[in-house]
Parts: sequence; structure tokens; C-alpha cells
Amino acid sequence: MTARADRILLVLPSLERGGGERVLLQLAGLFQAAGREVHVVALLGGGPLSAAVPGTVVLHELIAAGEAAKGLALAWKALPRLVSLIRTVKPQAVLSTMTGTNLLAVLACMRARICTRLVLREASSLANTKSVLKRQAMRWLYGRADELVAVSAGVAQDLRGLGLAGDRIHVVHNPVDQERLRHLAHTGPELEEMAGTPYVIALGRLTEAKDYPLLLRAYAASKLLHSHRLAIVGEGEQRNRLESLVRELGLADRVSLPGALDNPFRALADAAMLVLSSRWEGYPNVLLEALALGVPVVATDCEHGPREILDGGRYGRLVPVGDAVALSHVMDATVERPSSGFEAVVAAHHPGAVAPNYLALLDGVSVSGRD
Repeated sequence: MTARADRILLVLPSLERGGGERVLLQLAGLFQAAGREVHVVALLGGGPLSAAVPGTVVLHELIAAGEAAKGLALAWKALPRLVSLIRTVKPQAVLSTMTGTNLLAVLACMRARICTRLVLREASSLANTKSVLKRQAMRWLYGRADELVAVSAGVAQDLRGLGLAGDRIHVVHNPVDQERLRHLAHTGPELEEMAGTPYVIALGRLTEAKDYPLLLRAYAASKLLHSHRLAIVGEGEQRNRLESLVRELGLADRVSLPGALDNPFRALADAAMLVLSSRWEGYPNVLLEALALGVPVVATDCEHGPREILDGGRYGRLVPVGDAVALSHVMDATVERPSSGFEAVVAAHHPGAVAPNYLALLDGVSVSGRD
């Protein structure tokens, strides 16, 4: 028996610049356009994506940005507030994203004791969850959700590997709104330090998963060193390590680390190529965004997503994870002979094709994306 979810609550960890947060805010607008009442709750308030919350969507921020809380401390403080909010809003369906937030959402729904459908969106490879205790928590708590959304076939396989029921796991790819991205690219800031100079770009947090040391070594060994500069746009805990490596490789006048940008799409659109050098992913939005803006891409063949997005290399070249020599050669080849035909990828990820699958799961209707 199914019932339309007229009131939907979307749960986000924060309003920082994450891909998962951007996807759920995009879905919030699409759900509202479909006639649903939409509430968005951010465990941690503030953040640059506050401006991306659709105007008539109700935003709830559980913990003020000024309150020093992260990790388990944030979860401990947020849980009773989320329980109270669920009891107050009484949503017919809850959609959560990101592993830690998903676990918290399950606990909150259990404690709230109201009748609501719970759908969890998992966007990360299990390689990102090294803790045995956290994996065990996923086995137990994810099993209590009504449906699980995996953003790629690889993530779906990871969830099945945890022993979760395959008939509740559905592959639903991320949406990419080409028109919106073009508007953001037209209105966003350019990279001033790259003005008048061809450049290659990487976009994402400066973390172990992104393996930017590999990209720096590949760039240093490539022909592009003499024709294109390199911009790595993002912020994170590996900044000091990357700055040291830039100096060690003698790249100080060729590489820029401008930090995170609230709107990075002008910088992306102006680039000659996007490089994804990751060790692991879930389903990297940045590849979709680059293709939507007509920017050629190169990616490591990591778990999970790049091979799925690029159709085995048809729409962008793939290289083995951790191979700087192969990456340097493929970067050179892509500048000389860019891939094309991106329109097919963009069309397959159109928001109008993605949002109905989420709404079907929130309403309790079967979708075709089961894997």
C-alpha cells in the first residue's frame, strides 16, 4: 500500500560546499515544483549553500554555526533536536544523505515514533568508511530504512556487501542541470591568477581521497607544464602537504591553490580540461558538471563512478588509480584530441529524469533503478 508524501523532510549534514548537499538542495526545488511541501534541515547551520536553498522551502538549522561541534559531538547535540523537529513537522517521508547523517536520521526516526517513510541516499564508496564499528552501524541502521538509494552501481554493490537487502537498494544517478550551470558559469568569478593563460583544473576538497599529489606529479611530468597552468580549487586538511609538494616539484609559478569558491563554475567553464585524480569516489558530480559545460575530462578508474559516467572511457579517458605516468600521458593526449559527445551523458542525468525516481521511492512506489 502506498501513499503520496505531500510533506517531505530532507536531512543534510550542513550547508557547506559538498556535492551531496548540492544534490539534495536541487531535489528540494524539484520536489516543491511537483507540488510537495518541502522542509530542509541542516544539522550544522550557516555555510555558503544557505543561498542555494529554494526561496519557499522551509529551512531548519539545528545547531548554530558558532557552536563548536563536529563528529560525534555534533551528532550527540543534534539528535534530540532532530527528533523534536520530526515530531513537529510530521513528514510523510524523510530523505537523508551522507553516511553519518543517514545513521543519525535512522535513530531520530526510531525515537520520534511517527509513521514516516525513510529513504537513505548513500553517495560514498565503502573505502571512505574504514571504521569497523561504523560499518556495523550501517548494517544495523540502514537495514531499518524503507529504501536505500545508491548513486552508482558500485555503491549499490558496496551496500549489498554489507548484507543489506538487495530488493531495497536502488541506483539513482545524480542530476545535472545544464541550464543552471551555464548561468552560474556566466555570473561567477574567474580565476584572476589564470587570466590570459590556458589552464587545467581540479575541483574538490583537499583530502586523501582526491589524491592531488598524484595530479601534481603527473602535471610535472607532462607536456602541459610548458603550455598550461594548473589550478586545484578547494580547501581541506591536505593544503600544507600540497603546498610543500608544489615547492618540492618546482611548480610554484605554474600551480595555483586558490581555495574553495562558492561558485566555481566560471573557473571550470574557462578551463581546457578537468582532471579527477581520486583514489575512490561514489559518483563524482564534478565530472557531470564539466561535461555539462563542454569541458573535456580525464579521470582515474577508481571505485566508484567515473567508468559508469564516462561509459568505459567513451566520453573521457580513464587511467589506473595511482599511476602518475599514465595520467600525464592521457592529460597530454586529451588536450591534443579532446573527447566529445557529452550531450548523451548530460541528457541521461537531466533533473526531470532523476527527481521522479526519488519521489516514487518517497511515495512507496517501485522504480526501475533497482540494481
